[in-house]
Amino acid sequence: MAEIKLGSAGLLVATFFLAAALEAGPALPLKAGISKPPASLQPPSQFDNSTDHVQTVATTSTHAPITPKNVTTHAPTTPKNVTTHAPTTPKNVTTHAPTTPKNVTTHAPTTPKNITTHAPTTQNTTTTQTTTPVTAKPEPTPKTNLTVGNYTVAVGDKLCVMVQAAIQVYVNNNKAEGKYIIQPALATTTGKCNSSSASLNVNFRDGSITMLFRKNDTTKMVYVSSLQVNLTYAFKSGVSYTINKNNNSVQLFTMTVGHSYSCKSESIYMGEGVFLEFSHDKMQAFNFTNNQFGLPDLCKADRPNYKVAIAVGIVLIILIVIVVLAYLISRRKRTDGYQSL
Repeated sequence: MAEIKLGSAGLLVATFFLAAALEAGPALPLKAGISKPPASLQPPSQFDNSTDHVQTVATTSTHAPITPKNVTTHAPTTPKNVTTHAPTTPKNVTTHAPTTPKNVTTHAPTTPKNITTHAPTTQNTTTTQTTTPVTAKPEPTPKTNLTVGNYTVAVGDKLCVMVQAAIQVYVNNNKAEGKYIIQPALATTTGKCNSSSASLNVNFRDGSITMLFRKNDTTKMVYVSSLQVNLTYAFKSGVSYTINKNNNSVQLFTMTVGHSYSCKSESIYMGEGVFLEFSHDKMQAFNFTNNQFGLPDLCKADRPNYKVAIAVGIVLIILIVIVVLAYLISRRKRTDGYQSL
């Protein structure tokens, strides 16, 4: 009876260890060519203090990680400054595999604590567009008529220089050809005066004209010793032509002291096909009487030419003499042809 009891006790112990092994989890299928060892039970033996353990073959099992019960996943919070943060992983989350007799623990990989992904910073770029001003091509001014202007220089209330004329610049060379007419209404006058010299500057939009008067006390004559022209103008479309001409050491517009100079039309050659033309001009410098022009000294073109008249008279006299002589000769021949009775 005692043997039956001991045998029952051994069977219970073996059954207990077998159940414990089965509760540890099902084993993975064995690889091909490896057979499962057969289970065996030892025959009951006499009860003692020693415990027979079932030897368990170590098998490799892969278990899914157990997710902690109280793990809450929050959506990543995007800061105002456009910064994208990676989801925060709990700091000390450890996934343990089911406990085996050998106390094998599998830990999940540790995620770095502070991983922050920043969005690229976009800078505000301002593009400045530069507008290039369009420069208009130079064009000739509309045709205008010659206009007589009155240009004066005074000292106090007394005139020093007075010029009345229609002035134009004429150009005829391989670079430009045309006329530039000075408009008195668009011109200004400046100048200086002293006892023996005076200057007159006529300034207009595209240039200026300067006249320098001299007085010779010995010969009692006044004349223009220097004439200067400065002009930049498009005589033809799209092409500007610049003139800087100065005619010095000359005696132009000669007049007696206290007299004025007068001419219907006069052209002064400045060089390189440039002419300064005066029309209906009258001018005087120094010794004005009541700020009025003195007696006119005419230019050569306007002076009477008596030589021509004399030559014409001489020719007429010669013709008359020839006619008279021819008449007398013809009359004498007629007289010789008559016979006396």
